[in-house]
Amino acid sequence: MEKLSPFKECYVMQREDMDRFAATLADGFSQYDLFRHICGRVYDYDKMSLFWKVSLAILPPNAICIADSKNVNSVLVYIPPKSKEGGVFSYIKYGGLKMLFKLGPASIVRLLRFDAEAKRAAKRYQKSGDGYLMAFATRIDKQGQHYGKPLVQALLEYLDSSGEGCYLETLKAGNVDLYKHFQFQLKESINIPIGNLTMYAMHRPGAKATCQI
Repeated sequence: MEKLSPFKECYVMQREDMDRFAATLADGFSQYDLFRHICGRVYDYDKMSLFWKVSLAILPPNAICIADSKNVNSVLVYIPPKSKEGGVFSYIKYGGLKMLFKLGPASIVRLLRFDAEAKRAAKRYQKSGDGYLMAFATRIDKQGQHYGKPLVQALLEYLDSSGEGCYLETLKAGNVDLYKHFQFQLKESINIPIGNLTMYAMHRPGAKATCQI
């Protein structure tokens, strides 16, 4: 993945880093209600590590996947506008079938139901010129130590220089004020009955959207 100038102080993921990036995401999201729900209430680190490894492997070529350093204490994944997702071949090649078997039918159903809710919300609020903040997490033992701050600052610099808007959803109420601080607007709080989850759809307008004549 190309090392864009706003990310010059960040560590950009290489193919050989995928396991470490996946491990950090699995650890950082281990207390996240969505992934506990997907696992069936009891979080399974091994299953979610594989989930993130496959997710990272099939990212679009222009995806931005960065960490604070080679130690990978914190990870941010951003998908620019109009990115092309990996096809079925890429999914199979990088362990998609293995992931399906490891997660099991019940977890897959829960994952697909949430994904459908998330896509419906994104359709309402994500514009054609918007990217998507897919994931942002810091290892549990490193949280509160500002490892993720440079990643967010780099992303904001990139968004401001490119003029792109950004859409995200979070299922942690405490994250809403954090993202508001970075100029994201809360668009909707969505109750998801399955799993008793609340999803917060948030959007940060881009310069391209605000400069229309």
